[in-house]
Amino acid sequence: MKMLTKFLSAPEHISSWNQKIRMSYWLIGLITVLAVTGAFFVVAANEPHRLEAFIHKQVIIRIVLIVGTLIAAELVYLLISKAQDYIIIALGSCIGAITLALSSPEVHGVHIVMILPILVGILHFNYGKVVFASGISMFCYMLVIVFVPLYRYEVAFYQKAVGFSFIMIVTLAALGIVNRGLRMMEEEKEALTNEKKHRLEQLALQEVSRVDALTGLENHKTFQIRYREAMSDDRTHSFHLAILDIDNFKAVNDNFGHSIGDLVLRKVGRLLKDYANENVLPSRYGGEEFTIIFRNMDNKQVTGCLERMREGTEKLHLPELEGRGITVSIGCHKREPGEDRDLLFRLADEALYLAKRSGKNRIAW
Repeated sequence: MKMLTKFLSAPEHISSWNQKIRMSYWLIGLITVLAVTGAFFVVAANEPHRLEAFIHKQVIIRIVLIVGTLIAAELVYLLISKAQDYIIIALGSCIGAITLALSSPEVHGVHIVMILPILVGILHFNYGKVVFASGISMFCYMLVIVFVPLYRYEVAFYQKAVGFSFIMIVTLAALGIVNRGLRMMEEEKEALTNEKKHRLEQLALQEVSRVDALTGLENHKTFQIRYREAMSDDRTHSFHLAILDIDNFKAVNDNFGHSIGDLVLRKVGRLLKDYANENVLPSRYGGEEFTIIFRNMDNKQVTGCLERMREGTEKLHLPELEGRGITVSIGCHKREPGEDRDLLFRLADEALYLAKRSGKNRIAW
């Protein structure tokens, strides 16, 4: 059982597609053995005078050649792994030539076995391999005609010509199929590339529409969406809203210019973004104001986080302000039962004004 499993598994170097073809060849070999075995009993029962010739030609020669060729191919796979595609194609030609050589010309359609390697070549979607398959089929067909007396003497010239023509026609059809297949693959690849590009563009547009370009935080529109969602989310057990305002920001713009004011906003935005997670959602509300949603955190945790934000802002390195620092005032409110979005925002805003009136650079509740 282990030997069968090891045989059925693909050799390490062989591709999955060639493994399927390899097993198909062995299936052809098995079918050949079963067919010859069945024919043996028929001949033995109905034409015993042909039994000796049948055993010699079909049982011994055919089975030995087919099985021997398959075993030889297994050895070649191991020795020349890089040429596995061409070995697979050549093996098809060998099986076709053996089948043709040991079959009577009177069997209608037997020549069709010579297109087996061309069909295998199509599966690789490669012009060179189709041409190689055609060439080796022609060569093997010619060997059968030259060295098998039955075909050399009893098959008419026009029938041989038809055989070669048939291989050529199938080759041209195979090249057409490969060409069409490659074009379809290229079109599919281009379509997938365009679709991926479109998706990336859509994601970029969505990102632009939800993010404040200056600070990198979520913008006012996204804050409103988050605010509504968080307020109505059953998983939100506690809810705090904080409003943060940069102190004396107008003086920064007046004294140092709006470009320095933008720099201050960017640095504050980056600081707040460092604290962002699934329960801490900072946004730029507008101007020098920022909002922070806190979910599932108690008062102590919220206060600690806000205090770190306040201290971090105070410690920001801003040489552009010529030695002056910046501070922030923060108003925060915890949502109580019955408070809607508008009331919660108004109470947080009132807390902010309390922090401003109390001397700034502080947190008020």
